[in-house]
Amino acid sequence: MYFFDYITRIFRMGRRQRWMQGIGILGMLLGLIMVGCGQEEPAASPVQIENFRYQELPGGTRVVSGIVRNLTDQPIANLQLEIGLYDRHNRLIGTMQVPVQDIPPQGRKRFRQPLDTDQDVQGARVRSVLVL
Repeated sequence: MYFFDYITRIFRMGRRQRWMQGIGILGMLLGLIMVGCGQEEPAASPVQIENFRYQELPGGTRVVSGIVRNLTDQPIANLQLEIGLYDRHNRLIGTMQVPVQDIPPQGRKRFRQPLDTDQDVQGARVRSVLVL
């Protein structure tokens, strides 16, 4: 049925029928809202990032470093960290990718990556982890 036909049919209904139609539509909308707001558990991350640091070394080199901890019983051959780079006002001014390879099951792997940017970076955070 087309939308126009549906609207025309509603206007031809009596007051009680329109009221019942409205309650039916409201019930359907509430059902859809409840389905969309369910308490679904987020998938557990297979890794944990520990001791993440952004630092400027005495020679002026800036690096991000930390440890990736594999929480699974399977080795992780490759993963990629996306690091957000922030200015002194905590505004995102760039991103960088840090590859980490060969993380043993239930093991840890250190990473250290110099920044390849001339921007005035004052801080960094891990934005995402992609297990490849």
